[in-house]
Amino acid sequence: MIFRTRDILKQLNTVHNFGIKNLIVSGCSFTYNGTDTAAVTWPYFLRDLGGFDQVLDTSLPGAGNSHISNSLIWALEMDRPDPADSLVIVMWSGHDRDDYIFPKENVNNQSSPFYYSKNVMSSIRNAGEIFPEPNKNGIADELKKLSTAKNNESRAIENYLYIAKTYQYLKSLNYKFLFLNFINLKEPQRGEVGGTDSFDIRKHLPNSAKQRLNSMVTEIDDPYHFSVRYNLIDADNFHPSYYGHLRWTRKILIPHLQTVFA
Repeated sequence: MIFRTRDILKQLNTVHNFGIKNLIVSGCSFTYNGTDTAAVTWPYFLRDLGGFDQVLDTSLPGAGNSHISNSLIWALEMDRPDPADSLVIVMWSGHDRDDYIFPKENVNNQSSPFYYSKNVMSSIRNAGEIFPEPNKNGIADELKKLSTAKNNESRAIENYLYIAKTYQYLKSLNYKFLFLNFINLKEPQRGEVGGTDSFDIRKHLPNSAKQRLNSMVTEIDDPYHFSVRYNLIDADNFHPSYYGHLRWTRKILIPHLQTVFA
């Protein structure tokens, strides 16, 4: 199976059973559950609270929207979960991040790898760091040059296309799905956002694309600002804490899902 699954025991009582077997998620560290033994992020809290049987996951810490889109589409192509018994939630990440699909021998220092196949995996660039093998054929240097060659307008178009292609793909296969942002970039953040140069791509898109993006991505209270408001940010001053994820899932995500998929 391409999707990652975890045998985490149910910890919470179901508050609303959506009657759906598979909760399918893709995202960055705001989605990724950093342990295989306990729920610490919203997908596994939602699994319990929403009555889902399992979480099928392609998220990766530090991932950008290229990985979020590509890994999800590839896993759906390979594993083929039943759209009638699945809900897909994508939590899009920073628009300044670059991701690549490499043979695994060219990837180094990837603590939480995502494999497309036995020999092919995702490589990410986050907060100025690139994680291919640093001295092989000058790959790292070339990727740094590629990254700096982009500007906000080119990144806006690139990231819009990641979102739009994923939207059309899921829609064509009749999946129930929801697109969310890890942080509402229209709102101020507390200092730097995870050491990255995240920005709102709407400022760099033509009006027609901006309107379509607004219709594709749902704006609800995001986990970052929610956790800041209730003093539920983790020690890194960026990610929601365990209780930030849990309370956001209970107070924001579940009620919204009830209005859309009940």
